Amino acid sequence: MKTYVLNTGGTLGMVGNPLRPAMSAEELLEGIIVPKQVELTLSDFPKRQDSTNITHEDRGVMGKMIAKAYAEHDAFIILHGTDSLAETCAFLCMLFKLSLQKPIFVIGAQMTKKEPGSDVSMQIANSLRVAETFVRNGVVGVYNVCIGDVLDGSRVRKRRESDFAAFYTPGRYPVAQAWANVMLMEGFREKDDVLYSQGLRFDQKFEPQVATFKVSADTPPWVLMDIVKAKRLLGVILECKGAGNIPDREWLDGDVKYSWIDAIQAATDAGIHIGILSPFEDGRVILGRYELGQRAKEAGAISLESLTPDMADVKFRQAIAMHPDNPKQIQEFISTNILGELLPGLEDNGE
Repeated sequence: MKTYVLNTGGTLGMVGNPLRPAMSAEELLEGIIVPKQVELTLSDFPKRQDSTNITHEDRGVMGKMIAKAYAEHDAFIILHGTDSLAETCAFLCMLFKLSLQKPIFVIGAQMTKKEPGSDVSMQIANSLRVAETFVRNGVVGVYNVCIGDVLDGSRVRKRRESDFAAFYTPGRYPVAQAWANVMLMEGFREKDDVLYSQGLRFDQKFEPQVATFKVSADTPPWVLMDIVKAKRLLGVILECKGAGNIPDREWLDGDVKYSWIDAIQAATDAGIHIGILSPFEDGRVILGRYELGQRAKEAGAISLESLTPDMADVKFRQAIAMHPDNPKQIQEFISTNILGELLPGLEDNGE
């Protein structure tokens, strides 16, 4: 089995005080127990950096590097910083979609390799063992290996608290576990010979001008109205209350009164797409359930369904890039469960 390892930076390969990304893939794999049947190709990202600085443009380059090595390798491991790891998983899911017929693992660590008690060796060794099992059993898709759990990349999230088990998937169990033996659970994708024969495909259009804000009855809607006036964004994600509620308290802005809902109407009238995100990571946006959500929908808001914040950001950007002038098609794309990024249940597709 041939495995391609791409080192992009992150805590696991940092050195110095303060810490900075420096170690190469070769240094990070030194001393790691590699299964006998696994052959490694080691590669370093051209611009290794703290994952805080990684952009979607960088992730597109990662995708191209994987595509270049795709035919000659059976599995791929990306060494990554934990702070934006979930965003990279979401991006790769939407970049390749169902055309990805081999496994990709995006992994990080909470400590550097050189620190006492580091989790780096365990993370890499477990990923190699899981990769071998996935290839042998025809499991494909984007995943994160976190200590002993293997998590679906389309819903992976970093925990709020500091923990070696830094990641989880809201509303979904691990798809496999890597303890003494690698055990497959449920929820993984299996290889499709028809899709495999068609080759890897790129959907690389993502709208760059998108931002996320949290709404509140105590937060004035100035920021959204200022965006409408400046016309510098094409998409705005609003974290709502409950199942999709947006406060309708009116605020006095000079001589004019308006609410968040009024600002949504002004934004959609100006061609700015507004996505509504659930505050609960295992929750759903159902805009028609309550009056305040219904009013937001009537103002043109788009439900981001049960997407995690990281996947919502990526999928919304792609939807806008694909259908910049068609909110209905954006909603249809968001509401289509492509890789398991949506939780099962009723979809709020705006109908």
